[in-house]
Amino acid sequence: MNSVGRPGTGSTDALLTDRNGVGSALNLVGVVVVAWSTARSFAGADVPVLVVVATGVALLAWAVRLFLPGRAGPAVAAVVMVLLAAPGVMASSAALVAPIMVALVVLGADLALPVWLGPSLAGVAAVIVAVVAAVEGVPALVLLGVLAGLAVAVLIGVSRRQARLARRREEALAHRVAEAEAEQQRSALLADRARVARDVHDVLAHGLGGLVLQLDAVEALLEAGRTAEGTAKAADARRLAADSLVEARRAVAALRDPEGRDGAAPSLPAASRAAVSGSDVSGAATSGPFDAGAAVPDPGASGGGLVPLVAAHRSFGGAVLTEGDLSLRDLDDAHRAVVVAAAREALSNARRHAPGATVELSVVHGSDAVDVVVTNPLASGGHGLVGMRERFAELGDGSAVRADRQAGEFVVSMHVPHVDGGPRS
Repeated sequence: MNSVGRPGTGSTDALLTDRNGVGSALNLVGVVVVAWSTARSFAGADVPVLVVVATGVALLAWAVRLFLPGRAGPAVAAVVMVLLAAPGVMASSAALVAPIMVALVVLGADLALPVWLGPSLAGVAAVIVAVVAAVEGVPALVLLGVLAGLAVAVLIGVSRRQARLARRREEALAHRVAEAEAEQQRSALLADRARVARDVHDVLAHGLGGLVLQLDAVEALLEAGRTAEGTAKAADARRLAADSLVEARRAVAALRDPEGRDGAAPSLPAASRAAVSGSDVSGAATSGPFDAGAAVPDPGASGGGLVPLVAAHRSFGGAVLTEGDLSLRDLDDAHRAVVVAAAREALSNARRHAPGATVELSVVHGSDAVDVVVTNPLASGGHGLVGMRERFAELGDGSAVRADRQAGEFVVSMHVPHVDGGPRS
């Protein structure tokens, strides 16, 4: 897009032309005025023919450059204005200094041209004018006035160049800021996707893994003729499937409304609800239809901590030895939720990769931190372990998790510092 008013040009001469044609009209008026004044001066003096011809070409270049396309044509015309108008400055009673000044401003302000071009041409014009003034015996005061005009033109051109450079830098900075904001939004979107992927993984690994174990138990009980027990386990499996569906919906709802403005309370698996309320997870004490959408308290907020997970693990047929206070009451809700999620993943891994093996779960409450360790004979890595590390890294306060093999066992160790102002035991 052209930055000036003359048609088809890419020149940056916004000082002397504009899109409405006013600048071009003023330039043409300047050409006419200077030509008329120069003609009057030349008429009363013995001016060499070469000077007259050079002056005419310079004035023609001034008029033509307004309509030349691109950048090269106007720049060449400006150079011609400086070099050919200089010899006739004194003979024109300094009227020809006007096109020289106009050209110097244009050349100095054009970012496409080297910065030294304007001052260099000004120096050449000053030498030509000084030589002619010395030959013709022009008063020194007149010469100094002309030279001062050339210097002012150079300064204006350089000033306009700096202003345009500053504007270009501002535009580049604004573009970089916009790109940074777009990248930040993209990173936030990816982080949300990763968070939802972790939540969905937890639902699938914990819920479906437990469901498989429940159905295996149902099959074994039915084959053994223990129909009543098999029916109870089938009911447990149904509740677990319904709870997993609710948890999946909760993960999607958290993505849609991360601040919880819709007022929906997070739900818990049936085994978790049973552990909090003290009922039997086997379903023997359950009466009436199961309401998968019923609002229940958050075990982290109510002090449940790791207790519901241990109860659920045992209801799935797993064996777990616990040590320490499983309520995690020394932690705030955010840290407790991360620890519970990591412990859930560790117990799910144990059920999948070491079925029937005893899992050891220990909680050590220190003066400034809580350490949780889950140990089972065998396990293998997966996306859940990656999710564990991501959850702890997002806390950003020194919380850490380590999962590796140690002496034939798979150990998940969690370290979570107390938060200032948070609860204490």
